[in-house]
Amino acid sequence: MEQWNPKGSPQAAVTFIEEVLNQLAELAAAKGYRALATTLMMAALDAARAAAGPPDKPS
Repeated sequence: MEQWNPKGSPQAAVTFIEEVLNQLAELAAAKGYRALATTLMMAALDAARAAAGPPDKPS
């Protein structure tokens, strides 16, 4: 995982948060905390959507 860059772009910040959430979800799953792992994965998915930006408008 890359080190946090406070001067990075908003998209870079969201990507960093997504990576952290994914790692926490993997740890929670390994420890048997399924509900927590699921919640963290959903948060990571939301972060990924935010990093992707708004959807393209149909032409």
